[in-house]
Amino acid sequence: MDLLIFWDSGAPGGLGLPVSRFIGDLFCLPARVCPNPVILNGYVGYRRQTDARTVLDSLQIFRQRQEVRDPVLLVCGTDLFTGGATSLFGLARPPSQIAVVSTARLENAFYGLPENEDELIDRLVKESAHEIGHLFSLGHCTDPKCIMYAPLTLDDLDRKERWFCPDCRSMLNDALSRLID
Repeated sequence: MDLLIFWDSGAPGGLGLPVSRFIGDLFCLPARVCPNPVILNGYVGYRRQTDARTVLDSLQIFRQRQEVRDPVLLVCGTDLFTGGATSLFGLARPPSQIAVVSTARLENAFYGLPENEDELIDRLVKESAHEIGHLFSLGHCTDPKCIMYAPLTLDDLDRKERWFCPDCRSMLNDALSRLID
């Protein structure tokens, strides 16, 4: 099993390789970066945002039609929202093995701060790993340093580490052993 990372043209270029390496290490699985083959539907002009559920619908249709068996993460640059949330860093649909993460609110520029590629990579790795964790049946964690902690703000995300707490690591290892066996 591989982790497929679809990198959209609207996401910052040149970060796919370092992000995929960190993700692969966290999950002990090969992570492959591919150009995004899915059209990003769901843009809502008056909000200047894209509905994450609509993106996941498109991704799910693609995955089914192409008979993709591996979990898929789509990294995009468009700002995401969904019903009940004015914005999100990412969203997963575990039964379909798909997730989306946006770099829009992970970039310092969104907050009027100087660009910092290392911070962007760190945030993208943590948020991507969080959404992929949901694909392996992990829920939210109460440990604010664990990847599976649900960040509500960028500060919450920055406080997290590239680390699964012992309980989440154990659940992840159990899920992976069931899938690989």
